[in-house]
Formats: sequence, structure tokens, C-alpha cells
Amino acid sequence: MPYLLTLTEVALFTFLGAAATLGGALGASLRYRFAFAWRMWLWGTLGLIAANLVLFAALSPFLVGIGIAGGSAAHISPGDVLLTQLLLFGPLLVTSLGILLGCWYGWRRAQRRANLGV
Repeated sequence: MPYLLTLTEVALFTFLGAAATLGGALGASLRYRFAFAWRMWLWGTLGLIAANLVLFAALSPFLVGIGIAGGSAAHISPGDVLLTQLLLFGPLLVTSLGILLGCWYGWRRAQRRANLGV
């Protein structure tokens, strides 16, 4: 379920970013928002990719030895439970954080550009 929410979040972000950017580019009354829309969409996408790459890099050493064996069940430690929760809910949290930080950075860049009058 968390992966479905993550995919829905990415699809919604992509659709809304495209709609805002296209609306700002084509609509004369929304022309001033175009600079904000494309920067937030670009940096939000880059934040999404970077955050998920960092999560994958952090989790990849733990995922190397995963396999299915026919032996008896091993003792589950608190670290195993934490790792399981991170594997389940980490992508949702990291994707959201990457998009938010990327959009915030894009907003700041567009705001600085608008204040310079360029």
C-alpha cells in the first residue's frame, strides 16, 4: 500500500507540475507564475530523484543478502523490525521530503530571480 501511495504522489506531482507550467506558459494572465512553476517542477523532480537514490544507496547493503530459505524462522530483532518499516514506509516519506525540499528550493530560486527584476 505505501508503494501505491508513492506512485500516486509522483503521478499527481507530475500532472500538476505539467499543468501549472503549461498554464503559466500559455495563459497571459498567469504569465508571471511561469517562472515559479517550471522551477518548482524541475527542482521538485530532481529532489525526488536524489532523495530516492540516497534511500536506495542507504538500503542496498541490507538488501544484498535477502533470500528465501527453507530453514526455520530466525529470531526477529528490533533492528529487523525497524528495517522492515523503513523498507515499507521509507519511499513514501523520502519521496514526499524530496519533492517538498526541491519545490522549496525552486520557489526560492524563482523568488530571487523575480526580486532581481530579470
